[in-house]
Amino acid sequence: MTQHNPHTVPVDPGVFVPVGVRAWQDGYDEGISSPPDVPRTPLVRDPDYAEAWAEGALAGNADGRAEGWRWAYFEGKVRPEPKDEAVGRYGPQDSGEPAGTTFSFAHSWPCVGERPLLVMLTQIAPGESGSDGLTGRLLAQACADKGVRQLYLPVNLSSTQLTKEPTGDALHNAGYWHGTVSESLEEAAPEAIAQVTVRIPSFAGLVRYAPAAAHNFFDLLPVDGLLPPER
Repeated sequence: MTQHNPHTVPVDPGVFVPVGVRAWQDGYDEGISSPPDVPRTPLVRDPDYAEAWAEGALAGNADGRAEGWRWAYFEGKVRPEPKDEAVGRYGPQDSGEPAGTTFSFAHSWPCVGERPLLVMLTQIAPGESGSDGLTGRLLAQACADKGVRQLYLPVNLSSTQLTKEPTGDALHNAGYWHGTVSESLEEAAPEAIAQVTVRIPSFAGLVRYAPAAAHNFFDLLPVDGLLPPER
């Protein structure tokens, strides 16, 4: 994507991250997943947050029109459906993954959002916690430090009942199951496939992440391309 967060993050430890960092990122994520118009700035008390959010939303909408929209899947947003190529593109792509013998991950959907990235960050970089709009850049840096090119996280795409008490797990708090993050499809696929072979009807897939600088980007690879009908 062409546009990145212009708000700087303090280098010195213990210094508060400016509100504009998270605000711009929140606005960007909303703008790139809400075609075709720039989303309305939320009503907030902090004028600095509102201003940076509006800047991010404009940047996200511009990238969506130029490069393609992204689906905020785990944030409860419906799939974006631009009406024509003039206002952006969105749809399943060839995942580039090898075909399996029984189940496949042939399709990938471009997505955006912090929830699955927070889980990945916690698992591959214990002690790190994404916040203040830093999740994307922290995960990208952790991957760079470890020489990781891609990560896969098995997920159950059918959200269950929301937890009554916060668990410290971003996906569990939203009602989704997830497995263990790994660096290869071969390791992650069995956990996802096991979710669709139980007696209760279920949808599952893989979250595939490739370092994307400061952005909260990932691909969603449903098992056999099947998604819950309401999504």
